[in-house]
Amino acid sequence: MEKLVKQPEVKEKNINKEKILKILKYLIPAITPFLCFVIMEYIWRYKSNGVLTSNPFVTIPAVLLIFNLLLFYGFWGLLFAVIGRSNIASYITIALSFIIGLANYYIMDFRNAPITAADFRALRTVFAVGGSYSYMPVKQIFVIALLAICLGVLNGFFKFKLPSMKKTYSKILVRVIPAVLCICLMVGVTNFISRTDIRKIIPEFNATLFTGAIMARDDGLLLCFVSTIQYTNVDKPDDYSVETAQKILNDNKDDSIWKTSSISKTASDTKTFNTSTKNANIVVIMNECFSDIGVLGDLKTNVDYMPFTRKLMAGAKDTVSGYFYSSVIAGSTANTEFEFLTGDTMAFLPPNSIPYQQFINDDIESMASDLNAQGYSTIGTHPYVGYGWNRRTTYPHLGFRQTKFAVDMTGLRQIRIYTDDQSYYDYLENNVFYKSQPFFSFNVTMQNHGGYTGSFDNFHPDVQMSGVASDATSTYLTLIKKSDEALERLINYFKKHKEPTIVVMFGDHQPNDYVVEPIYNKIGKTTAELTGAEHFERYKVPVLMWANYDIPEDNKLVTSANYMGGMVTKLAGCKTSPYQNFLEKLRAKVPVICSQGFIGKDNKYHDLDELDEYINEINDYRILNYYNLFK
Repeated sequence: MEKLVKQPEVKEKNINKEKILKILKYLIPAITPFLCFVIMEYIWRYKSNGVLTSNPFVTIPAVLLIFNLLLFYGFWGLLFAVIGRSNIASYITIALSFIIGLANYYIMDFRNAPITAADFRALRTVFAVGGSYSYMPVKQIFVIALLAICLGVLNGFFKFKLPSMKKTYSKILVRVIPAVLCICLMVGVTNFISRTDIRKIIPEFNATLFTGAIMARDDGLLLCFVSTIQYTNVDKPDDYSVETAQKILNDNKDDSIWKTSSISKTASDTKTFNTSTKNANIVVIMNECFSDIGVLGDLKTNVDYMPFTRKLMAGAKDTVSGYFYSSVIAGSTANTEFEFLTGDTMAFLPPNSIPYQQFINDDIESMASDLNAQGYSTIGTHPYVGYGWNRRTTYPHLGFRQTKFAVDMTGLRQIRIYTDDQSYYDYLENNVFYKSQPFFSFNVTMQNHGGYTGSFDNFHPDVQMSGVASDATSTYLTLIKKSDEALERLINYFKKHKEPTIVVMFGDHQPNDYVVEPIYNKIGKTTAELTGAEHFERYKVPVLMWANYDIPEDNKLVTSANYMGGMVTKLAGCKTSPYQNFLEKLRAKVPVICSQGFIGKDNKYHDLDELDEYINEINDYRILNYYNLFK
């Protein structure tokens, strides 16, 4: 009798167990896309020091959380409809979520900007320069990796599949229609959040792209990524036509604007400046990550990290100096040289795009091509790989008749793992400068490239920030000091030559956030909290133009890279192009314009959204920008 009483209890337990297993069979796959969102978001929100910078369930509004999840569920649903097995769909979604999140963790650490659609063209360069960065993730990343593994294991146990269908209409109902619906869902979400009026519909959506990092923080990485797909293409400006662009250029053939330019108030004893007797040689040094981070706050160090540069910028004879605002930060070096050489601006191009890799597929006008027409020998050099930012292909399109990269050079030495400035300058002095005249030499250094942690046998930081112990900041400042010393030797080299030569030196951008964070921490701020005009200062970089002949002195220059090529051309006594004349007229009204905003004649920072209202002629600039790149 006892056995007869207990049998129903065992049977009931088995039934309950079967119910639980059946529920889990569908529940685990059902919550997998949500957990994949958690995996992706939490990985990249950790910094390399292990600090969680933000919580996605706090920073992302509920409506945007829903849009993020719709993309995850749409992707999982598409895989399931096509493959027919929940576990395989889950494995792929989990793996991609972890890989993308981890990749974004490193990219955010390197350049403080998230993955965008434009980045896939830049992967080769990213891998090329990644050797000096630390790839060891913080322990929190291993916890998230364990979560991903456990989720994969659970999906291996709890799974279901679509029944096999022999009839065509059954396959359409069970597989094709759900797959199409999932595609429509993802495309619909992408198109919706890419609307130009999205802020009116969803005020919580951060669509300004002031910085990609802030957008990813507020909107979610996946939503941020798909919203940037629209920025891989460049729309024609209003009223654009080839004829309109050519008319604007024809209207600016007259270079009389330079007579009233702030850099053209020529001294009475001018020998070569602004004359047609003899054009000067032009040497441009775009110094990798060279900047004065002291502009960000109260920075005190045990020794001055750029004494010679400060001396030149304090009003030295025959020197124009000041600051320009870059369009990039902690990376995307090629965009600064693109603006300098062409006069085009990243303000009118997709955020995080790289024109060298995306848009320049044919010959375009640049400072190099203009100087070619005036009898100059033009050469572009860089002591690193030629495929970095596609320079080996792009430089000839810009008009450089010669190019030299690390493989073409000898006698280079290294600091950390990159060519140091001094040995690079030594090579240029022995193999490039004055080998033909007049010459234009555009040179991009490598010494100060990012990756400021770790120890090296050939490098020992000796510049310290007072009151703060930061290895990264010390490394960066020490590198800047070595660049400053190499620049002094370079200037002394040109002082010995009688041939008129102008030397231009500027950095391409400021360093990563973790380098400057201690400066903000001293005043109770963090880089993540900066907005508007405060953040704009993160794009401020020194520029100086020194000549071994008479040029007007000016140490209060405030500008942007797109204007500087015309200034240098004029200071060298060369004929400026109609495009450069147009830009000099524009500079009088808008002294600074870059991807992060502009400074007007009122000397105040403005968001790019205000640009069209600020100056009527700005559409002419859009037209010339488009014409130069795409014709």
